[in-house]
Amino acid sequence: MAAAPITQAIEVSLIHVDSDLNLTQTELVSRAAARGDIRLSSLRSKAATDLRRSFSLSSDGNEYYIKIAVGTPPVTFRVFVDTGSDVFWISCFNRSATPSTSAVSFDPHRSSTYRVIPCKSPRCVKSLIPFMPRCDPSKNCTYELVYADGSATNGTMALETITFGRRNPVSVPDVAFGCSVSSSGNVLNTDGILGFGRGEQSIVSQLGIDRFSYCLTPFGSSRLVLGPREADKDDGVTVTVPMLPTDWASWYNIDLVGISVGGTALAIPKDTFKTNGFLKPGVVLDNGSTLTYLDAGAYDPLKSALLAKVGFPVVDGKPYELDVCFKTSGVAAEQLRFPELVFHFRGEVDFKVPQENYMMGFAKDGVHCLAILSEDGISILGSYFQHNFWVGYDLKNNLVSFTPSKCARE
Repeated sequence: MAAAPITQAIEVSLIHVDSDLNLTQTELVSRAAARGDIRLSSLRSKAATDLRRSFSLSSDGNEYYIKIAVGTPPVTFRVFVDTGSDVFWISCFNRSATPSTSAVSFDPHRSSTYRVIPCKSPRCVKSLIPFMPRCDPSKNCTYELVYADGSATNGTMALETITFGRRNPVSVPDVAFGCSVSSSGNVLNTDGILGFGRGEQSIVSQLGIDRFSYCLTPFGSSRLVLGPREADKDDGVTVTVPMLPTDWASWYNIDLVGISVGGTALAIPKDTFKTNGFLKPGVVLDNGSTLTYLDAGAYDPLKSALLAKVGFPVVDGKPYELDVCFKTSGVAAEQLRFPELVFHFRGEVDFKVPQENYMMGFAKDGVHCLAILSEDGISILGSYFQHNFWVGYDLKNNLVSFTPSKCARE
């Protein structure tokens, strides 16, 4: 039995991992850069070892979480939303296991709707593959998930009722999830992870929805909609780009073909954004990375163009964990202008990147820095790039849309 498909759109709050902390902009960016390094090391590990069938993205590189309720009676968990992985798991109570530092653990014995998935069930195979199944047909379905940063979680695959939203809660029965009874590494610090990837095991596939969207704000409360979204009064003109098929089953790859700065196309080697089997993932849209990373073949000409076209003095970017920075003190915000940045996608689709989505301001120091870094072999469009856009995923038609809007909750 599969989870019951949802028949109505569900909107929930996306909460930034650092939103409760009283941090400066510099501290926020430093923490985001550290998470980005963890996430990138995961990607490098996957590409180098071709362990895509047993590894997911980093367990400690995520940016946003939602609150869900699990079981009957419901227990609330804060789970990271990860568009780079598929598995849904939460921390479960187990006296004999390594204690988790998660704020809450789920006790399956106290829920009337908890049901273990037996090994002989088709859902066991569907839930586990490619996540290292180890199952005796006469026993219960178990799982082991090893993240590329070395963290691991294992336990029992089960079915449970999951409730989304607080204002108008929607409960979905028979959702398959991993009830984690043993964890190690960074996963000890989280209640769980909710995979929103493209694979059959993700929550998107389980709920039977072919659309979801989110609208992100910088380091604050944002919005996530499961199912079709109604237009907002603040919506602008939508830009739609094709989603590519990929050997990296969990990820959302898009077909970027070029970049322009100040109306001039950059001289980027033609294969820079191409995928190459399991060794080169191409361009990935990822809500779990704050910053944007471009393959060096694109980043180097972008950096050169900005240094040539921007008239502000160049300053050291190291204090901000960034590379290209300019001194902008004394310039009024409304007069602060940087060259127009346009990303060109297949099908002659142009996406004009708002200045505030690629230049990060540090008002206290009077400095603005490029919120893009160089990386070899992969390009990642992170959450800062996506701020104040409804980013819509149309899984049926393999499209991603960007609709400018006001993302902050009133």
